[in-house]
Amino acid sequence: MVLKKLTKFRVIGLLFLLSLLFILGGFFWAYIALREIREPLILHFNNLVGINQIGEIRDLLLIAITAFVVVAVNFFISLELEKRERFFGKLLAAATLFFATLIFIGFAAIISVN
Repeated sequence: MVLKKLTKFRVIGLLFLLSLLFILGGFFWAYIALREIREPLILHFNNLVGINQIGEIRDLLLIAITAFVVVAVNFFISLELEKRERFFGKLLAAATLFFATLIFIGFAAIISVN
């Protein structure tokens, strides 16, 4: 049934595929770049305060899993919205792509700080 909806709503499927690629690509990029660095990793840094949060590689995995779940739930909601109101389905898909882009930028920032 989901495959039938995907063939009908290709734009939604493409946006969510891009979202998943941003999240998975950001995580694997961070994992490969940071696997040889001694822990703890700097997860959040502020110019005014300094280091706000430290963590491990496992915390990066938790960020990726949480983002993956959010994208998956939004995908199913967007498919249902697309049947009823096309604008809101595409709006949720675009917002999810924006969310995934921010997660990717977050992984890049973590790499940069460490």
